[in-house]
Amino acid sequence: MSAELIARYTELTAKGADQLRAGEFKSAIVTFEETRRIAQELQDQTLDFRAICNVSTAKLSLGEVQEAEQGLREILLKCSDSQVVFLASLNLSSALRRQGRLEKALLYGKRALRVVEKIDNYVWKTCCHHHIGNIYMNMTYLDDATAEYRFALAIGEKGGLGTSYPIDYVKESLGYCLLLKKQHRQGIAMILEALQISLTNGNTRCVVECYQDLSFAYMQLKQLKLGQDYGEKALNIATEQGYKDILKNCTYLLGEIHLLLGNEEKSDWYFDRLQEFYPNVGMVKHFLRTFDVSSIINLKSPL
Repeated sequence: MSAELIARYTELTAKGADQLRAGEFKSAIVTFEETRRIAQELQDQTLDFRAICNVSTAKLSLGEVQEAEQGLREILLKCSDSQVVFLASLNLSSALRRQGRLEKALLYGKRALRVVEKIDNYVWKTCCHHHIGNIYMNMTYLDDATAEYRFALAIGEKGGLGTSYPIDYVKESLGYCLLLKKQHRQGIAMILEALQISLTNGNTRCVVECYQDLSFAYMQLKQLKLGQDYGEKALNIATEQGYKDILKNCTYLLGEIHLLLGNEEKSDWYFDRLQEFYPNVGMVKHFLRTFDVSSIINLKSPL
């Protein structure tokens, strides 16, 4: 019976990982919650901890940051399994980053890095350097972020990852960072490369990130119709998939683009929708109509 349950746990974990890579985060949560039930039936704490980490990863991807953080600190206190410690450290770092607690995020990110250096897993090594690059980007250390992204790509090449996960995410992040550095053409080229890879891989989340980035890039270049097209593509898929951060960002982008196009009624409609994301902040529409933040905004800022 135990062998059958362990086989089922392994099968479901692989299924959940595939769902994560395809951007099917809600389905992944259901799958990983079932692995938790199996681990508890087996009374195997390490398997349960791994399942908690996997649920956390899926919730982070949906933007459910507070929920994703639950249980991770307990795992770090109680667990000695290096793989589980790596996942818990990385996820806790990611949750802290998304709350704007960047110094703490970097602390746990470097803890994850120390652990993964002893694990023979090039996907995890690549993911870890990508994540640290994201922290540096949020800190506006753009040169450091760029270096981390390029190092992550080098690790992926050394590990023979080709264009498989997470190379599409790393190239997307590098492209966006180049946009922030005002290297628009290089950034767009990198994002288009990431888009092609993510379409081939069936990575819906990365596809939407690329569409969002391209909308942002073309808005900055004042190629507004292109910006509008990519923004609408991103918004439509984000609505279907429930990607809250993309919904918020693209609502802003389309409001700003329509304002720049002179479509004030349409701009107001988007900015009114944006206000709903900030119920405790008044006058969002008035602020955005008064001050042009399109050249300084960072869509991937945690706050």
